[in-house]
Parts: sequence; C-alpha cells; structure tokens
Amino acid sequence: MDIDRHRALAPLRWPPALRAILWLDAVLLVGAGLAFSGKPVALTQGADPWTWLALAGSTLTAVLAALSAFHLSLPSANPVWAQLPAPAFVLWVAASVGCLVMPADADALGDPLPKAGECLGFLLTTGLPLLALMVFMLWRAAPLAPRRALSMGALASAGAAASLLTLVHPHPASLLDLCAHASAIVVVLGIGLAAANLRRLSF
Repeated sequence: MDIDRHRALAPLRWPPALRAILWLDAVLLVGAGLAFSGKPVALTQGADPWTWLALAGSTLTAVLAALSAFHLSLPSANPVWAQLPAPAFVLWVAASVGCLVMPADADALGDPLPKAGECLGFLLTTGLPLLALMVFMLWRAAPLAPRRALSMGALASAGAAASLLTLVHPHPASLLDLCAHASAIVVVLGIGLAAANLRRLSF
C-alpha cells in the first residue's frame, strides 16, 4: 500500500458531524455577508407558505446532504447514508413546484428572462464556491466512494445556494425561476461528479 493510499484510508481526526458543521458555518458566513452588504431579508415582506416550505426543504437538503457527504467519506461508510437527504430533497422539489400556483391572470413565465438569469447567476456564484470548499474538505477523505461523497457535497451546495437566494429574493416561483434553479443544480452536480472522477483517477 503506497503512502497516499495509507493516508487516505487512515482514520480521520474530526468526526463527520463536526466537519459538516464547519462547512455549514461557511454558508452562514455567506448569509451574513449578504446581510451586511445591504441585501434585504425579503422574507419579512410576507412570503407565501410554499416559499417557506421550499426554504425548509432546501435548507434541510443542505444540512443532511453535507452530513451524508462527510459520512460517506469514511472508509467504512454505509452507502445508506446517500439516502439521508432524499425526503428533504423531495420536499424542496414539491414545494418549489407548488410555488407555481398563481392567479389566473398571472404570466406563466413570470419575471422576464434577465431576472431569471440573475437568479441563475446568484445560484452559481454562491453554490460553486461552497462546492469548491466541499471538494477541498473531501478530496483526500473520500478515496473509496468519491462519486457518492462528492455528489452529496454538490447537492448540499445547491441546497445552500437556493436557501440563500430565498432569503433575499422570495416570491412565487415562475417557470423561468424553476428552470434557473434546475439549471444551477445540474451544473453544480455535474461539477461535483467531474471532481469525483478526477479524484478516482488521481488515487
């Protein structure tokens, strides 16, 4: 067994829950940065129940997926940890679709395309740095199942970015908004899988 493999399979000093908390602290710092930069906490303006449910779903997805990712990074990890964020992710998706319930005279597409582009830009510029931090924290710790661990890390990053977006821009979701969210999730997950493949090749 070579030195790199021995180091990768060596017991980690910090438990998965603690590493998940450290990563979530970074999410909180981003939220604090948005608050201090003058971004309004738009939930105080009266969000509808679907928005609250979507926020709960995305936040729980971020927390549970982060915990799952760090558990899956252990050499003796049980693959069932990959199912941990599933219920929260279903709530997130279902509530987001529920936000499409609009008055009969509302525009089905919602905000103009540039507005949806702004949402997509926010999700990517927030989610990708969080994913980069996740990859950094998991890179050496996930030699046996990098795809599962980094996929969960990418899902956590996407959920955190969606929650941060909801805090500063809650409104009944339109079709274009949902497309922006879906596109961001696909991009973040795709980059996470690409990182997992690189990790597998480098091991």
